[in-house]
Amino acid sequence: MYILGITTNHNSTAALLQNGEIVACVSEERFTRVKNQAGIPKNAIQYCLGYAKISPNQLEAIAVADLLSAPLPPKTHPEKPTLFANILSRVLWLQDALESHIPLLRPIFFRLMTLPTGLLRARSQRNRLEQLRRILPVPLEKFTFIDHHTCHVYSGLFSSPFLTQAQSTKRRSAAQNILVFTADGAGDLKSATVGLYKDGSYTKLQTIDSQQSIGFFYLHITQFLGLKPMEHEYKVMGLAPYAKDHKKIGSVYKKLSGFFEFDTKRAAWRIKVNEYLIQKKLPKLLAYTRFDHIAAATQKITEELLVKWIRANVIRHKVTTIVCSGGVFANVKVNQKMAQLPNVKEIFFMPSPGDESNAIGAAFYTYWQLGGSSAALPAAQPLTHLYLGPRYSAREIQKAITKDKNKAHYSAKRVKTINATVAKLLAKGEVVARFSGRMEFGARALGNRSILAHPKKREVVEVINRAIKKRDFWMPFAPTILREHAKDYLILHKADSPFMNVAYDTTEKARGELAAAIHPYDKTTRPQILDRETNPGYWDVIKRFESLTGIGAVLNTSFNLHGEPIVASPETALRVFVLSDLKHLALENWLLSKR
Repeated sequence: MYILGITTNHNSTAALLQNGEIVACVSEERFTRVKNQAGIPKNAIQYCLGYAKISPNQLEAIAVADLLSAPLPPKTHPEKPTLFANILSRVLWLQDALESHIPLLRPIFFRLMTLPTGLLRARSQRNRLEQLRRILPVPLEKFTFIDHHTCHVYSGLFSSPFLTQAQSTKRRSAAQNILVFTADGAGDLKSATVGLYKDGSYTKLQTIDSQQSIGFFYLHITQFLGLKPMEHEYKVMGLAPYAKDHKKIGSVYKKLSGFFEFDTKRAAWRIKVNEYLIQKKLPKLLAYTRFDHIAAATQKITEELLVKWIRANVIRHKVTTIVCSGGVFANVKVNQKMAQLPNVKEIFFMPSPGDESNAIGAAFYTYWQLGGSSAALPAAQPLTHLYLGPRYSAREIQKAITKDKNKAHYSAKRVKTINATVAKLLAKGEVVARFSGRMEFGARALGNRSILAHPKKREVVEVINRAIKKRDFWMPFAPTILREHAKDYLILHKADSPFMNVAYDTTEKARGELAAAIHPYDKTTRPQILDRETNPGYWDVIKRFESLTGIGAVLNTSFNLHGEPIVASPETALRVFVLSDLKHLALENWLLSKR
């Protein structure tokens, strides 16, 4: 059975599920080279079908995330407001004033705002169907549209190891209970949910509407700081630890936290004004305030609210195994706080948890609805790796090198022991880009489309930032650590990190041997913990590096120029190699070195 999952939001993606297992998944941006490409993922769909060597007619179902298409990201430089926008602004100001004095009016305003939702959903689905059927000419009944946060739920729940663990060990039913949290900007008028998986079924327990979005709060701060919303939130998180003036941070915290309160009866946060009105208040509220103090206060508020939310619901529902999905959980420092909670026993964070993973969630949900919970079909398989994208043959790579117009600038030779050669270069302090095997899905490079460096040499940070990645100086790098050395470098907690999606405090050994791959101010790190069976080739590179240096880890950052998607093909790898100051590129078994 084949099911194709699709999301068309700001990082459109396609995923193919075969007999309960995700076998292919890639985002459209990797093909178009447009960061966070939105719309119908035509190239990604074609890749998934081509990988399995099937035609559209062989698909059992096509699962499309979102009942209503999500709005486009706000513009960094908004245009001059129209007359309608000015009128709307005055209406919102009146709404803000009324709700501030009469909080009970909020649900009434929300209902008024959502009155045309039914018509908008119908139009959104009709438009997407028309475009999809040009690529997938199959009967209409094969298409199904799925609620945004339902996709987040099933992407996290079925990607986690908890369901298969429960089935294989036949634990008591109480031990199989899983609390599922979703949180993001918004989707289908919701910004967060809590639900319970129990005895083979899922029940939604709580919904937080889109006007209460903590994800959008973080987005507004990102935009206020002059960064790109729905893309650069991770920069705010990375900037936060640099602020050291606790008195000034406290002053900003007091101003911003005044927007929020935690409702212990509902076990949920509440924003005292609608989130879209916060944006209007920030210029006056934070005038003449330092950017790092704003980042630190924003991060602190987000961590506190999310931790309160998780803790309160774990206590209320008496379930200690939890799954988290949705874009808010791309914040690795928030994830670290949750993984350290004493009343949480097991926790799983969906890798690359933004809307791109809703293609996976849509496929898993549809499989479940078609009988994936019964003995008639194989059990859904968790994600054990993310190497789900294209791979390229030796012939394709040689052809790309031969056709490259810039080949006069570098030497290219085939190397039988490419892993040993890469390890030796890294041990000497060289920076090497690695292109090997299937491309990773998601926001993180996990060794197959990565730039690697010696993790102890702090000087490589400036080299990569200035000459190669051309990115903001304050952003930290991360390591890939061999599983057997995780406890040597990390203060372990209840979450695993094979996908680079949760932070850890580090040991003294790490602060010496991984100095270039940890945050220079708070000494945390966002590691990829690597098992040999997950990626034998990459594991071999690091193991050989360890034999030369005694360090069981390397610095690993994504192979791309700043603001561009991670490289996908040999051609894009060669382009980044030439445009940057990279000296070495390991392109499968080819070693390219600048002359």
